[in-house]
Amino acid sequence: MPTYTVYHLVDPTTSAVKYVGKSTNPSARHRQHILESQERQNTEKKRWIHGLLAQGLRPILIKVASYPSEPEARARESQECHQHKATILNIHDPAKGAGDFVKKKQPCQL
Repeated sequence: MPTYTVYHLVDPTTSAVKYVGKSTNPSARHRQHILESQERQNTEKKRWIHGLLAQGLRPILIKVASYPSEPEARARESQECHQHKATILNIHDPAKGAGDFVKKKQPCQL
């Protein structure tokens, strides 16, 4: 039975929470965020991570809490998104994550 972990990606230069997510394997998901940002920079989050990598830095993974069910983790993810809405770069698909948190997409500038 999987455990669902809510996590933050934190900017190592400012200590600001830049992303809130949930995963059954947060370490693997952290690596995936980094790999995705190297392939494409089509979102603010990917451009942010790519910029860190160019400086020889990586986002810091902070595990916030773990839950035995996905609905519980989604509820906490939503709380965290609302708490950090001023600094996060999340663009949520309600089917995947915090269903009540919607942040407008910013136009991509490549």
